[in-house]
Amino acid sequence: MLTREQKQEQSERLRSALADIGTVFVLENTGLSVNEVNQLRSRVRGIDATYKVFKNSVVRLAVEGTQLDVLSDHMVGPKALAFTGGDGVALAKVLKEFIKDHPALSLERAYLEGELLGAEQAREIADLPTREQLVSRLLYVLQSPIRRLAVALAAPTRGLAVVVNQIAEKKEAEGGSQ
Repeated sequence: MLTREQKQEQSERLRSALADIGTVFVLENTGLSVNEVNQLRSRVRGIDATYKVFKNSVVRLAVEGTQLDVLSDHMVGPKALAFTGGDGVALAKVLKEFIKDHPALSLERAYLEGELLGAEQAREIADLPTREQLVSRLLYVLQSPIRRLAVALAAPTRGLAVVVNQIAEKKEAEGGSQ
């Protein structure tokens, strides 16, 4: 059992860890083994995120008076938090993939950029493209008109080169037959 001082200390550490966080997933944890939790933590760390089990009272103290205060009402029962200041979609994908093979864990809520989402919406986040995929699509869309313009501008020059080459070949053919 944690003393009041220990809870206060843990809540302060959690509050500072959550200070610059844009995405938090609240998960129901009803029976993962230590080995399974370690596997999940390793996968989550691989994308620069955190997965941790806290006492609900510690989480309530940590989020009190912050934007994340909306999570307080949902901290009942065996819960865990997964959070990142980076790509929330990548974290959602890792969690969804892990949950597929480990039904003892389930997504309950998500806090994404100031908005509290339900379980279904939290799962849908995993189906979104990652930030890198969106940037690559944007670059392709931006490059496409420029590429087409370059091809269009090069077409007359290419056409002139083909005509000059045909004239040269015709002259050679006429010169060679005489």
